[in-house]
Amino acid sequence: MRPGFTKIIAALFFLSCMPIHATLFRHITAETVAPYDATIASNGDLTEDGVEYDCIFKPVPQASWVRTPWISPSQAYAGSHSIGMEVDAQSPTESGEVDKVQQRLSSGDDSFALTFGNKRYTGFAVEFPSANFQIPTDRLMVAQWWQGDPYGPPVRIEITNDTTNVVTWKLWILNDDTQGNPSSTPIVVNGGTVPFDTWNTFVVMLIPDYSGNGQIKVWQNGTQVITWTGKVGYDPSTIPYNNPPAGTANPNPNFDVFYGPYRNTQATKQQMFFDEIRFADTYSDATP
Repeated sequence: MRPGFTKIIAALFFLSCMPIHATLFRHITAETVAPYDATIASNGDLTEDGVEYDCIFKPVPQASWVRTPWISPSQAYAGSHSIGMEVDAQSPTESGEVDKVQQRLSSGDDSFALTFGNKRYTGFAVEFPSANFQIPTDRLMVAQWWQGDPYGPPVRIEITNDTTNVVTWKLWILNDDTQGNPSSTPIVVNGGTVPFDTWNTFVVMLIPDYSGNGQIKVWQNGTQVITWTGKVGYDPSTIPYNNPPAGTANPNPNFDVFYGPYRNTQATKQQMFFDEIRFADTYSDATP
């Protein structure tokens, strides 16, 4: 065999053994200098490295106790900045009122969106400052993977009130079996705790599958703490809602990914900081 041909065969063999190219689809650093040039507009939208991340508020219009996100120069997991978010204490006037300030990391319209049968990883670092974070008296999520109104998010990381000296979190899951009403009883998977005033990292892997072969894995600070298999996401051809309002749309076929506080209105205050927020197709690229 000719030496040149042998080299070609060897090169092809090497390439065939290499891993599939990994992609970091989204990366938020909150750094205000080039090449990132992160800024937050008065409506809460973040722009970084030419990409705009929408901010969603509840109530609408934005309530005085739901603060607009800001870029913090004093808190950071990496670099010099992070994104601050805060919801202040407020007594609800009626049952079912909610407060939200979240930024959309990925839309279901993105070419790389989380969709059924695809594996996606979401990573972020988060800190809860003891001086400005009260243990919630009602539900409070910090991240969600969502399939559209009026459905509760199929997957969320939820802060609980299990203890009063540390932040306790769990994984909440809704699917066609539980129904998608926001008041539906979720599947609750135990998670862990986050000390105050300490940066913790999370990576969440999702493979949506409404037939029962879906997968969820969660790593905290590099240690895998959750492995769950089952129905992940709503069947887009159904309306998994108990007594749906007239005109209720089917669940979206793709998922939006959000980070930030979203809670039932309550007389407690929660401030949190996010940094190194990532959306990727591999664990390594999603790790803050």
